[in-house]
Amino acid sequence: MGEYDAVWVFIISAIFVGFYIFIEARPKGSTFLKDISNSIFRFFRKR
Repeated sequence: MGEYDAVWVFIISAIFVGFYIFIEARPKGSTFLKDISNSIFRFFRKR
């Protein structure tokens, strides 16, 4: 299994990079990161 570590890292990073390109390459831009940050800020804001 140890001889395939570089292959696994490449496959996982390719999946993440492909997902990032998919969400960022939209005509109006990405709302994915904004939605995540809004959720985090909504969780931590004072009531």
